[in-house]
Parts: sequence; structure tokens; C-alpha cells
Amino acid sequence: MLKLVVLLAVCSVIGAQKQQQQQLHQQHQQHQQQPNSLPRYKEIPIVNVENVLEVDGKFRYSYEGGDGTRAAQDGQQIVVNNQVGTASQGQYTYQGDDGKTYSVSYIADENGYRPIGDHLPTPPPVPAPIARALAHLATLPPPKENGRKF
Repeated sequence: MLKLVVLLAVCSVIGAQKQQQQQLHQQHQQHQQQPNSLPRYKEIPIVNVENVLEVDGKFRYSYEGGDGTRAAQDGQQIVVNNQVGTASQGQYTYQGDDGKTYSVSYIADENGYRPIGDHLPTPPPVPAPIARALAHLATLPPPKENGRKF
């Protein structure tokens, strides 16, 4: 009896899979018959690519798309505070939805990701009194420890 139940379960699973495959095949055929239907995303060919990884951990890559998109990056493995990480610098250029060309150059290392681009927002300058106070504080000796830990 148990064998019969297992056999029926397996047959029903196989039947459901075949029905699903037939539905997918029909949907594919319908899509092929509609010549005016556009793909969701435009395919963009890669016209140039370079990818180099050296044994000492240095690397570089670059690529260019058929639409003018370009990217390049150089980097290497670094050790900061006994932690292994990656430091890199690079740039990329692309055309925005508004038709303008945007370029970004960046550095990424133990100090974080720092992009530079004409279209990126920048923080306001530090007010002069605060800049003077920070400069003065930087010249002071470090505080003496008095046993307190904060």
C-alpha cells in the first residue's frame, strides 16, 4: 500500500512538472510571435575589456561598453592594523537618463570610499572660527591619563 502511495505521489509531481514546462513553452512561443515586443533592458556589447590579477595581489581591470560607458580600476592588497584589505583607485564614465555624460574618479582604502565628480554634492566649507579652533587643538599635547577610561 505504501509503495502505491509513493508511486502516485511521484506520478503527480512528474505530471505537474510536465504541465509547467508546457505552459512555459507556450509563453515563449507567444513572446516569439510578437515582433513589436521590446526586451526589458537594452543589450549593450562590451567592446574592450582587460582584467589582470598579479601574484602579489595587485590588480587592474577596465572595460568599455558599446554605449560609451567606461570603467577602470587599479588596486593592491594592504595591511592596516594587522588587517588585510584592498586599496584601489579608479574612474568610470556613463551617460545618464538626461543625456549628459557623467564621470567619477575615486579612491577606496582604509579611509573609505572617496568619489570625486562635478555632479556629486560637496559639503559646505568649515567655518573659519571652527577651523582655527581645530588647528589650535591639533597643536596641544595629548591629555595625561588620570586613571579614568571613557
